[in-house]
Amino acid sequence: MTFELTGLVEDFVATRFLSKVELDFLEAELWETFQHIDEITSLSCADGYMAEKLNLESGSSWMLCCAAVLDIARPQKKSRLEKLSTLIKEYSIQ
Repeated sequence: MTFELTGLVEDFVATRFLSKVELDFLEAELWETFQHIDEITSLSCADGYMAEKLNLESGSSWMLCCAAVLDIARPQKKSRLEKLSTLIKEYSIQ
């Protein structure tokens, strides 16, 4: 079974629900981003509607949307969104 990150984020915004397998997929994608953040030069931007629905700034990346979805669906003590935002700034990723 193959999932696409953008489709899952869109599904979550529409329904506020994803299956355990879908959330696990998003976790794995985000983990990969964290592991390879020093190799990333740019992130693709989500459309404004997605960002708005997840309370993110216009022009936010799909990975930030992914982190926001996971923070909503599987909250942790340390926000994934905050961690990714900090790394994006630290590595000057556009």
